[in-house]
Amino acid sequence: MSDLATYHAWNIAAARFGGTPESLSAEHAERLAAEVDRALVLEARILESREAMAVALPIERIADAVSNWRSDNPGCVISETALFEALHRELRVQAAMDTVGARACPVSEVEVRDYYDANPERFHRPERRAIRHLLVTINPEFADNTEAAARARIDAYADKLRSGASFAELAQRHSECPTAMKGGEVGTVGPGALYPEIEALAFSLPAGSWGGPVRTVLGWHLVACDAIEPEDDVSFDDAESQIRDHLGKIARRAAQVTWLRALAMRPVLVKSDPAAA
Repeated sequence: MSDLATYHAWNIAAARFGGTPESLSAEHAERLAAEVDRALVLEARILESREAMAVALPIERIADAVSNWRSDNPGCVISETALFEALHRELRVQAAMDTVGARACPVSEVEVRDYYDANPERFHRPERRAIRHLLVTINPEFADNTEAAARARIDAYADKLRSGASFAELAQRHSECPTAMKGGEVGTVGPGALYPEIEALAFSLPAGSWGGPVRTVLGWHLVACDAIEPEDDVSFDDAESQIRDHLGKIARRAAQVTWLRALAMRPVLVKSDPAAA
């Protein structure tokens, strides 16, 4: 395999299979080889385009890309010269694709409004709550964290809260979770962000109150609800910029796909891998 093919193989193996070429099964290795061949042909077609030929890249940018890629892929054996050329080619391809994408028609106000009206579920915000917790972990290897000891400790902290102690101060001093540094602050969260046992309790509490203890796989928790953000709908004005960005990406991608299909109809004038035998 040439250096250029090796470069593509490492990128595709990481993106498609979450590994290196050497770590893949025989089936995945076969699929990888086919994808590398397709990538080399596509890259060659793009580099023959007017858009790619017009690209001029500063050497410093390519050198930075080489350094970053080498840092991310220390196990890849490929010469600096070959890696420089591979990244030079890739950056030219990216620049050409950006040029083509920029030709897409701007997203109109009507398109933005139509998208908003047609997708109301995308702009509904469920109830969110500002949550804190205090955790005592379960670990039978430590006397203070056996099941019985942990339950006794969490009950003692609950008694302190009933006597008027500050939840944030108590969590900061005693919680065995990294959130202790912020007074037990978990953040403002919606449904699905917490352990089910904690969520059930947290979303049943009035704002400014606490509850528990409740048990999870981590241990025993006390939970506080600092504030409640009721469910509502995102207004068109608040959603407009996000929608415009989303539709703009779709339009740019469509322009690129159309351009690539046109390129696919042209014969490749040079070898896809100049280092290939």
